[in-house]
Amino acid sequence: MPEFDEKVSIVVPTYNERDNVQTLCEGLREVLESRWDYEIIIVDDNSPDGTHEVVRQLGAEDTRIKLIQRSGKLGLGSAVTTGFAQATGDYWVMMDADLSHRPEDLSNLLITLSDADIVIGSRYVRGGGVLNWPLRRRIVSRGASALGRVIVGLPTRDLTSGFGAFRRSHMEALLPSLSPKGFKLLLEILGKSGDARVKETPITFVDRQHGKSKASAGEALLFLRLCFELRGQRRAGV
Repeated sequence: MPEFDEKVSIVVPTYNERDNVQTLCEGLREVLESRWDYEIIIVDDNSPDGTHEVVRQLGAEDTRIKLIQRSGKLGLGSAVTTGFAQATGDYWVMMDADLSHRPEDLSNLLITLSDADIVIGSRYVRGGGVLNWPLRRRIVSRGASALGRVIVGLPTRDLTSGFGAFRRSHMEALLPSLSPKGFKLLLEILGKSGDARVKETPITFVDRQHGKSKASAGEALLFLRLCFELRGQRRAGV
């Protein structure tokens, strides 16, 4: 396999992911070790289950694993942007800690990023899919993406994905304008990215085995509100 010169910064927000974070780091190491220079930045919102203690121990054994421990539950989107602000890589990645985003799918995102500014790990393009999700969650996820495409005017199939890769050169200028709340970060990035080169690559999303999903009806309302805000901004040329 070819080696790449770019360094990869993987930002992983955590809240009560003690049972998953070590397995995730091991999976990322296995995928990236021989091909990429990388760092894993875990941004933990002071998890009551002691996730930060596990990450601190992992970091003592491997200096590429770094911990940002925040004072409380400040939200997934802001955790990602906090991690991005400290990332040193040429490529920035966001992904979940609950193993729903498979480390083995990451290589394809990074390779695709060599000819794009943003690459989305997509469940809703050919070759993508979801495992072990109830019908209700499938309907909600697909429906949210459909609404986003119509309201904001974006062609992206999977607007609610939490798995994405970004060029630092594109994101650095965009980062100060982001005001992430909840699960809407990708939508905001795409809505404010103008003529950026955006690609989707298929992933298999696997429902979490440990812990509880952090999605809620409130998050869905935030997503819908952002859709209309972004539509107004894009029409005004902001």
